[in-house]
Amino acid sequence: MNMVRFFCIVLLGAVCGFANSDLAFADSCYGARAERANGDKADKKNADLMIAAYRRAQKDISIHEKATEGLVKSAYFAFRFVPFDKNKRKVKLDSLKELSEKAYNRYPKNREIAHIYAASVSMWAAEKNPLAAVKDGLAAKVRDVAAATQNYQVLGRAHQLLPYIPIILSWPDKALAEKYLTMALQQDPADIYNYYFLAEFRLDQKQYDEAQRIIDKGLARGVRTDYFLEDRRGRWHLKEIQKKLNAKIGKK
Repeated sequence: MNMVRFFCIVLLGAVCGFANSDLAFADSCYGARAERANGDKADKKNADLMIAAYRRAQKDISIHEKATEGLVKSAYFAFRFVPFDKNKRKVKLDSLKELSEKAYNRYPKNREIAHIYAASVSMWAAEKNPLAAVKDGLAAKVRDVAAATQNYQVLGRAHQLLPYIPIILSWPDKALAEKYLTMALQQDPADIYNYYFLAEFRLDQKQYDEAQRIIDKGLARGVRTDYFLEDRRGRWHLKEIQKKLNAKIGKK
């Protein structure tokens, strides 16, 4: 009997060891997610490796939450930066929404999972069908999740992008979009996307001088090593907003 218990303990330790190795490997892949990038497009092989490793690591219940967080983050990263056939975008967005929703339902207090869940559902609602999001209660869910985690970027974008539907929805609201996007920039001035989103909003509101000020401040920031692809993409968006602004004011 003692030998059986000993064997089970050794076997359990071996399984946990492999799972933890998978987690460490996946984390290293995520940390190196910008390596072998082509412009702002990530290397598909590295993304596939880290996603597969996070899935294997999930088999160890003791690190399941950490592995799930990594899986959701890597899937979100892959959707944004790994090239794929545009015809598959809706399918991939559905898959990301389903994955992040399942992870959020299990770990609602995990801030990283909640952030990606709110962001992916916001994209799904904006691109697929805002009315479907209302019908499923997703629009309100995104608002509540983003508010609970103080994710002002997602809150601001939801108010900025989702259409107002009289009677059915009491939001979005442009004043709240401005409020939350401003708060997002104050909360995380290192995130270049916060400059992009607020500059885009100012441009839409025809506040051209303010839009230019925000663009200048965003472009003046350096590219972070840990967010190389994200920041390069953010800078590209800022430059595109600059072109739109120049066209509006007749500047060559």
